[in-house]
Amino acid sequence: MIMQNFGKDLNYFSLKKINRRPSSYSNIANCRISIKDNVRHTTMMAPNLHLLQRLEAIQAALQAQRAGGSGLPSSVAGSERETFLREFLQKVFPAHRRFSTGVITDSSGRLSGQVDIAVEYGTIPSFPMPATEQRLLLAESVALVIEVKSDLVSQWSEVESTTRKLRMLSRDFGPMRVYGSYPPRHVPLVAVGYAGQKTTDALRGRLEATLVECRPAAALVIESGCWVGYGRHAAGPSGLYEMCLSINELLHQILSSHPNLQAYAQGSRDA
Repeated sequence: MIMQNFGKDLNYFSLKKINRRPSSYSNIANCRISIKDNVRHTTMMAPNLHLLQRLEAIQAALQAQRAGGSGLPSSVAGSERETFLREFLQKVFPAHRRFSTGVITDSSGRLSGQVDIAVEYGTIPSFPMPATEQRLLLAESVALVIEVKSDLVSQWSEVESTTRKLRMLSRDFGPMRVYGSYPPRHVPLVAVGYAGQKTTDALRGRLEATLVECRPAAALVIESGCWVGYGRHAAGPSGLYEMCLSINELLHQILSSHPNLQAYAQGSRDA
């Protein structure tokens, strides 16, 4: 059973009915529909300044963390950046949504290699090693992967490599109910760079110029706030907000599913 996607929210649905389609979800939040004397009026509202101020502070804190690791060995600074972003996202979302690090495997035994941040649905088990943060994650348990880079411009080839490895993994959710479209058979990747493209046009151009088999689903540059992906684009502090909205949608895409997790054990069981 597939629930019909009548829009991101009520405002979106109302706007569609008067043939006005906003360019991004953040624009929708700034619109209000009023009905008076059978005439619809659209009034543009100012953005929520409290949220904007908080997003600006978060953006500044993320950039300060990068500056604090300047001059350290790249492996140390990279680990610190991944941990800082992972802990930030863990606090943004409800507690049952886990933001992990480790390796993803599918029922055929293929591996993803090390992933920076795996966003788990929170409904399927994953397997940690005691006293470490590293997990072995089943492909069906992961909604998306976030690849964290110091600079998206100079490290884009590494993003492509990780995306290509993830596309080799296969997911089978079994019978499911979804909101909107079905999730892809492969685990999607979002690339996040502390530095990188200065404009959304440049970031979109980088994505479009990348071969499909190694193209991430979306990308964010923390310094400029540029976000492109999942039908949204933004710059400045709103980029962080758009990333959170996209993650939230992916986490709510599957209403229920029944993957055959026994397939992971069939080889050892039949031996």
